[in-house]
Order: sequence, then structure tokens, then C-alpha cells
Amino acid sequence: MSYCGLICTSCGAYIAKRTNDDELRVKTAKGWSSPEWTVKPDEINCDGCKSDSNELFKHCHECAVRACARERSVETCAHCSDYICDKLEKLLGFVGDEAKKGLEEVRMSLQT
Repeated sequence: MSYCGLICTSCGAYIAKRTNDDELRVKTAKGWSSPEWTVKPDEINCDGCKSDSNELFKHCHECAVRACARERSVETCAHCSDYICDKLEKLLGFVGDEAKKGLEEVRMSLQT
């Protein structure tokens, strides 16, 4: 699980990098693009936000949640004393409910 709750092993960029799948890169780029945001297939490579690799999806390089979690040395945002902060809330609005659900499950397991 990434810091924000996304599951890297289910992510098109992570899978495409691991399997060197150009068709998946094209499909993922098309699915992630919008009129305001264009993603190119060659940008669909990622080692996961917890990796020390510089090969991350372009948004992950500038992700405030990733930077914060790394600075605080937390396993995920669910492990943070400031959970749920404004940075995370904003990102979750973009990435979707599955990430928040995953973080909530982690948070619940920490409280028991």
C-alpha cells in the first residue's frame, strides 16, 4: 500500500513497469488523461511511492502527501497522528474512494 492508500500492485503504471507492457502503458495513459491533464505512455512507469527509485509516475515526484509521509517516516498516512489532513483529503478527492477505504481499514486495525 502506498502512503495515500493506493495499492501499487494494482496500479497500471506499476504493473506496466514490472512487466514492460507497452499496451498497458497506452491504455493507462489514455485512462488517466483528461482535457486538463495529458499523460503520455512513456510516463507510465513507476516503482511505487515508497521506493527510493526516481522512476515514479510524474505526479508522484511532486506529491505533497508522499513528501510529508517520507518526512514523518510513517508507513502510510493511516499511521500518522494528523490523519486525515488537508493534503491527504485533497489527494483522496482525486484518487478515489478505494484509497480512503484502504487507509480506514489500516487505521481501524491500529486501534484494536
